Amino acid sequence: MHRRWWGVVGLGLLLVAVIAGLRGHREWVATGRPPDGPVVGSVVLMGDPVPLRDGGWRAEVRHEGRRLHAEFGAAHREIAGLLAGQSVQVEASVVRPARRWERIRHVAGTIEVDEVGSVGPAGRIHRAANDLRRLLERGAGSLADDQRALLAGLVYGDDRAQSETTADDFRAAGLGHLLAVSGQNVAFVLAAAAPILGRLRFTARVPLTLALLGFFAVVTRFEPSVLRATVMAGGSALSVAVGRRQMGFRLLAATVLLLIVVDPLLVHRAAFRLSVAASAGILLAARPLADLLVGPRALRDAVAVTLAAQAAVTPLLLAGFGPVPVAALPANVLAAPVAGPLMVWGVTGGLVAGLLDVVGWAWAARTIHLPTGLGLDWVAAVAGGAADHRTGLLGPASGTAGVGLVGTAAVLSGMGARRLGRATLVATLVLAATVAVASLSGAVATGTADGVRVLGGEPRGVVVVVDRSMGPQRLLEVLRTRGVDDPALVIFREPVTRAVAGALESRYGPHARWGPAGSVGAVVPADGQRVKVGGTTWVVHLRRGRLRVRRAAGEPCSGAG
Repeated sequence: MHRRWWGVVGLGLLLVAVIAGLRGHREWVATGRPPDGPVVGSVVLMGDPVPLRDGGWRAEVRHEGRRLHAEFGAAHREIAGLLAGQSVQVEASVVRPARRWERIRHVAGTIEVDEVGSVGPAGRIHRAANDLRRLLERGAGSLADDQRALLAGLVYGDDRAQSETTADDFRAAGLGHLLAVSGQNVAFVLAAAAPILGRLRFTARVPLTLALLGFFAVVTRFEPSVLRATVMAGGSALSVAVGRRQMGFRLLAATVLLLIVVDPLLVHRAAFRLSVAASAGILLAARPLADLLVGPRALRDAVAVTLAAQAAVTPLLLAGFGPVPVAALPANVLAAPVAGPLMVWGVTGGLVAGLLDVVGWAWAARTIHLPTGLGLDWVAAVAGGAADHRTGLLGPASGTAGVGLVGTAAVLSGMGARRLGRATLVATLVLAATVAVASLSGAVATGTADGVRVLGGEPRGVVVVVDRSMGPQRLLEVLRTRGVDDPALVIFREPVTRAVAGALESRYGPHARWGPAGSVGAVVPADGQRVKVGGTTWVVHLRRGRLRVRRAAGEPCSGAG
């Protein structure tokens, strides 16, 4: 019987693999064929417009059944107020093939829009979702700009207004998942709706739960982590409806199989992989780890969930994003108990505040959001504290060792070897503490890595060369992981954008910046300008609109300049 059952499972998995492979190949080939010529006509926004580094906006659009990225110049200011689902008449003459990261989003190319015409309304469902977002935003009008931006990310995943320094603070604390909507938002939305859904008859409760999940997916723009969570929650509701409650891990496996059949390219999305890994880690290891900890049950559960999820996603983070901050565990333990209620209150209280503001009771809306402001300040303080105080980074070796120790502790706990499991957890804490103590030296990682050269320090700070163009978030992250806290001079080989200049000024305060002609907030050095760092002289040359930074003649060779 068991052999027959495993044969059916194997055949089913083979069938899923074949279907997903064929569909994935077809979708991938389709994204390799951008439009042949100019694009003229109506396009529908598939996402909200996001600002570009040098001004203007970019939006994912659909034109004649094909997904494209549309870039609008800074003159088209009306685009900033549009939301997903709306249509707009465009004339675009420049078409570029899609890059890999665009193709995994089913985008076939990028168009540069020359003319913008009339704007059309969104469909009913998208219009309702957009009205909800606008109502929540209106209710939060009494909050400070940075608080409103953080609340929008926590509640419905809109991170467009978040500053680069805020985003870097949260990444430094391992709290980046809070800035954009994730699977836990689905659980909190269901928790917020539970008082109403619980009063309904069973026959009405299930379809309304599924409708609520689908609507929330529209509100959050079908983010991969939300898709995973909504399908899992919907599957759980349906299994209860038919009297066959499914185990969590089995439900997760079925969810993944269903989603990759519907959209095989999801397997290339980092957010989807991280969401699946975190869910698997929590389902497999959270309870055994909680049994090894001491203290109140609520605290043990919170620490165990954070530890299990972090251990599960660490290999993916190391492979795709680099070192993992040691601060992730304590920061999540401190921030999660506040972030969770904020998500619930942001929806429930936020809607009430928005309605009160509509009827002219702005003072009542401000009162409702007083606890919201306090909670947001706490979460931001946790992230900022982790960014301001080095706690070390887990690299490939230490990260792998940490994941192995956590996994071993969970297995030992499941086997009943609690004492040995606790000893293994203690070894994990010793490893993390060792990395944290080693980081207190404040040493700066000199040399070349990730497109940045740290030439060394001097009494006034560190001298850095940025060898290639990168966005402000990426640049702040690289400088942080290299240990740069006080740059005295940052030299850019390519023109400095306004966004990069603003992010550096906000993060580090006053410091010198050099860049080629066309740079914002940077001085153009004279050809042959010399800089002496730690006894070594470097020479800056202007060549074809770029800067070249090399050691002076007679100095030991340093590589690319």
